[in-house]
Amino acid sequence: MNNEKLEQMLTNSSKVVGSKQVLKGISDSTVRCVIVASDADAQIRKKIVAQAKAKGVEIAYVASKKRLGESVGVEVSAAAVGIVKAEA
Repeated sequence: MNNEKLEQMLTNSSKVVGSKQVLKGISDSTVRCVIVASDADAQIRKKIVAQAKAKGVEIAYVASKKRLGESVGVEVSAAAVGIVKAEA
């Protein structure tokens, strides 16, 4: 996924922020894509990636938790963000 498309999704789409919410979204099949910070805790990163792959959810990466948090407008760093599926 290119950076422009990623930025557009982070800006214009409904999303869930944080590893717990992203894992719940994957489990509930409510997210269509997860964005994972490359510097997130390895154990958390692996768990999110494994669940996303198992459910067929697209995965994208960004360089840092700080940058990911800023991209979604939160004042703290974020290990992961899930882009919510559009309502039918």
